[in-house]
Amino acid sequence: MSGPFKRPVRRSPEDDERITQLYQDTNKAVLAFLLRRCATAEDAADCLAETYRIAWQNRNRVPPGQEARGWVFGIARNVARAEWRSSERRSATSQALALAAETWYAATTAEHSRLADALAELSPIDQEIVMMLSADGLAPREVAAALKLSPNVVRVRAHRARATLRRRLAEADPDSADPADRPAITTSHGG
Repeated sequence: MSGPFKRPVRRSPEDDERITQLYQDTNKAVLAFLLRRCATAEDAADCLAETYRIAWQNRNRVPPGQEARGWVFGIARNVARAEWRSSERRSATSQALALAAETWYAATTAEHSRLADALAELSPIDQEIVMMLSADGLAPREVAAALKLSPNVVRVRAHRARATLRRRLAEADPDSADPADRPAITTSHGG
């Protein structure tokens, strides 16, 4: 024991195999997730390494099945947030994130610029939910695991946030009555 109340951690070869498979299945998606949240590519690479270091350290705690993907995204989100908080460049980071979000939605058209403006009007948690569902392609249960919310709360908040975005986009461009002309604000995953 390393402390008076700590039990020794017992790891098995199955834990090693599961975390290795989780890394192989998720590292590209997690890196893309971190690139959208970090000020530089180097910061994202550092956060990626830290994410999987923490996951490896806790490999005996990897949830079973599909829950593991949300678990590793939750670690990545926490690592990115810690990096952001410790950075002395908070305003530069915010500007870089806004720019990254705008370029992600190909802000070469006025419609995409309006989408970025409407997205910026949502609360930070609603922005995170919409981005994780739409841009990152996570399922509501994975977003729920990453944000430590229930899947139902994620679905309700996403529904309300999308309705707000649609309303703001309609207010910004009342002439565009055809929803097919607007960028998609949906998720590719079900429940």
